[in-house]
Amino acid sequence: MKIRLTELIKLLVLIAVGRSAVIAQNQIDGSPHDLTAVAGGKTSCSFCHTPHGALTGTPLWSHTLSTAVYKIYQSSSLEANVGQPTGSSKLCLSCHDSTVALAESINSDFSGGTYINPGAANLGTDLSDDHPISFVYSAALSAEDVQIRPPSTLPEQLKLDGLSEVQCTTCHEPHDNQYGNFLVMPNNRSRMCVSCHDLSGWILSAHESSTSLASVANDSYLQGSEYSTVEENGCLCCHKPHSVGGHERLLHFARSEENCLNCHDGSVAKTNLRAQLTKFSRHDVVRYHGIHDQEESPMAAAKHVECVDCHNPHAAKNTFSQAPVVPGVMRGISGVTASGGTTQWVQYEYEVCFKCHADNPGRVESRITRDITQTNTRLEFDLSGPSFHPVVSPGLNKNVPSLKLPMTVISMIYCTDCHNSSDDSGAKGPHGSDYPPLLAGNYDTADYTSESEFSYQLCYKCHSRNSILNNESFPKHKEHLDKQITCSACHDPHGISAVQGTSTNNTHLINFDTSIVRTHTATGRLEFQDTGIYHGLCYLECHNKTHSPETY
Repeated sequence: MKIRLTELIKLLVLIAVGRSAVIAQNQIDGSPHDLTAVAGGKTSCSFCHTPHGALTGTPLWSHTLSTAVYKIYQSSSLEANVGQPTGSSKLCLSCHDSTVALAESINSDFSGGTYINPGAANLGTDLSDDHPISFVYSAALSAEDVQIRPPSTLPEQLKLDGLSEVQCTTCHEPHDNQYGNFLVMPNNRSRMCVSCHDLSGWILSAHESSTSLASVANDSYLQGSEYSTVEENGCLCCHKPHSVGGHERLLHFARSEENCLNCHDGSVAKTNLRAQLTKFSRHDVVRYHGIHDQEESPMAAAKHVECVDCHNPHAAKNTFSQAPVVPGVMRGISGVTASGGTTQWVQYEYEVCFKCHADNPGRVESRITRDITQTNTRLEFDLSGPSFHPVVSPGLNKNVPSLKLPMTVISMIYCTDCHNSSDDSGAKGPHGSDYPPLLAGNYDTADYTSESEFSYQLCYKCHSRNSILNNESFPKHKEHLDKQITCSACHDPHGISAVQGTSTNNTHLINFDTSIVRTHTATGRLEFQDTGIYHGLCYLECHNKTHSPETY
């Protein structure tokens, strides 16, 4: 008997399809997609497929489709155009949105019955807490969002549909559960995630390479993870693809800080930041919710502070540097430069601080009333100013005998050398302190403070107490301190703005506290005059004593 070529091809196709169906059924049998226990008389394949009367343009689809209108994923940093589910995603949702019974078929009058169980597989009709689907993944999208890889680089396991759209089946193979959750490939170390997402600074970052045990985190998702370490969980330490608490950017928890503190409370990370954030003076990340946005402008953002204002979890590294270069833990953060411009990747630590403490209208006011008032910290450290602590540049004063070695007059310091945790055994950084405003040591500013090593603990970190009391830089230092006149009565620790101060009146950080040092009644003058190295004179009243002038 002769067989025509066309008939042979049809026969071979039928054999191949039949073989594939048998393989698929063997893989489904016993998996979560094996629904034979739901309704007797059906095979595991027949819940989704039929050889006859299937929906047009589908893979022989027989399950009744949902008519739901879905709430879709949205984010201020999302460049893709995401709409209602299409293609294979629509087929998956016919079960996974739980609006259609599992055994309901287009070829039967059956209705009602068992629906998908509550839990991770039940996505519902609110997809705003799920990874976006049914959007075109194109070279144009990659060009618009530099942290999305070009589609030409995707591994063969991650397949787009015929319209180049990302669908459920890009990540899930419904017939094969060998990797768990019907994933198309293993996702240890976020292999699937980073196949699409090219995160700046991720490689060799602290979270990408940490071998700390993630399963001890205060997070039920990590406790139930198949991966043990932070390194192995990767993106999954903070993000989930489905049913998250923090919808925008798919974070585990709705409150931004909890996505950090679930590990940085001493359970996974070595130090307990949660304890630091309960201290009297703190960056109160718990106070704010729903205000921070990744795309916000540092010049106009509403007053708030969140962990991610200072730390980029994708780029942070456990490396140290020398002032003013940004430390590794603050790497990859946006900021404001010394000139007032914005930068997406800071070079210097102070640029991170300037986001909130410079030109932003919500910046913090000083607790001390001074002769010259300035709340813009960037201007206080202006290089053209008459004096400043060496945060942005080495200081102007070349005669500072009180400096402790190895510091010299050309040394520079970080903002966090002064504003830091007061607990030496705790986490470093300005998270919380016993001493306001977020100081690394005690610094008394109240009038009639008795001088002691503790009273000016912060100052004495860099300046020798013996040198100060021996009057090596100012002949009246000890006399003033003995009369319980504080350091801050005369000195403004940040600096004096160039548009307000002068090199005659405001060298040596002179900017009087007007609640202690007052205008001389007879002359109407409140000023210091610099008359040369280690020389000057004052016009003022202080502690009922008149200087008009007092010469040094």
